[in-house]
Amino acid sequence: MVEPKFSIIIPVYNAEATITRTINTLKELDYPNFEVLLVNDGSTDKTEGIISNIISGDERFRLLSKENGGPGLARNYGIEQVKGDYILFFDADDFPQKTILDDYSSIISANPKLDLIISSFNFRTLNQEKIADEKNYLVEEYIYDNKEEFLSNMYELMNKQLMYVVWNKCYRRDVIINNDIRFKNYRSCEDRIFNLDYYKHCSVVVMNSKIEYVYNFDGGLGITNQYNENKFATFKEFYERSNAITNSGDKPGMAALLLKGTVSVIFSILETDMIDRQQKKVEINSILSDSSILEAKKIATSATIAKKITKLLFNMPRPMFMIVLNTGAFIEMKIPGLMALLKRNY
Repeated sequence: MVEPKFSIIIPVYNAEATITRTINTLKELDYPNFEVLLVNDGSTDKTEGIISNIISGDERFRLLSKENGGPGLARNYGIEQVKGDYILFFDADDFPQKTILDDYSSIISANPKLDLIISSFNFRTLNQEKIADEKNYLVEEYIYDNKEEFLSNMYELMNKQLMYVVWNKCYRRDVIINNDIRFKNYRSCEDRIFNLDYYKHCSVVVMNSKIEYVYNFDGGLGITNQYNENKFATFKEFYERSNAITNSGDKPGMAALLLKGTVSVIFSILETDMIDRQQKKVEINSILSDSSILEAKKIATSATIAKKITKLLFNMPRPMFMIVLNTGAFIEMKIPGLMALLKRNY
């Protein structure tokens, strides 16, 4: 097999219901020179056997297996073994457009010094496997030809929801390897922090307006909404590092994004059955008393109605704040499409 130009890394955990569709979609990509590394992250269902059967005889696909450690560590495992010059990170229950690699190859040919491609994507919120809400997050065609300009526009790009995730991007393998950029062993924000580490080394960034990826988000079951005890700490770290990388040039905006993220953290605490009611109260009070939140609720921008309401919410008396958040957590679990609609204009 000729050395691939593109390497696609997919962490896979208990994905027996979706992995066949994902692999079949990748087999139909209209660009020949690629490899797919499917990293089985300690699945306990039939995922591994399904993958083995469906990729048998297709040398473009490799199955790697490791103990369960989360998607970040699974991606790191794949990074160590890729052969392509460019790396893409996909999920096991989503799918790219058939033309994605051909599109990226053309962009690279026109801009051989590029460090990163950022593309438009389609975001679907699911409820019981049905589409409850759908939105296209669109990139405006542009080329950043120096790091300073790119980083100075970071908040605006984050505010458009383009910068957090990894699956709407194409990365250079040499930038990742030479700068030892890896995903943190976190259960949240690991992709955001990976991106921040990568952005520091980007001099040429191509913004690609074409929708290249469809992301399926299960509002009630997605890993983004799952509880873990260190979740807020990762959002705080992202806030601090975002300000560091941009020299605090858009700190009020970053503060507003922190408040939004903190709402989702509190939702995950309220919705979990892993801790009791008293422990939930202690965790939420600790978050609301944290220095980063005390700062953010003072300085956060109120540029949109949603941002203004969120800032007002954090400045409410705590009992009233909790009534509103409990209502919001219920809506997110039971009516995820409505919550997705409320988030759109943040």
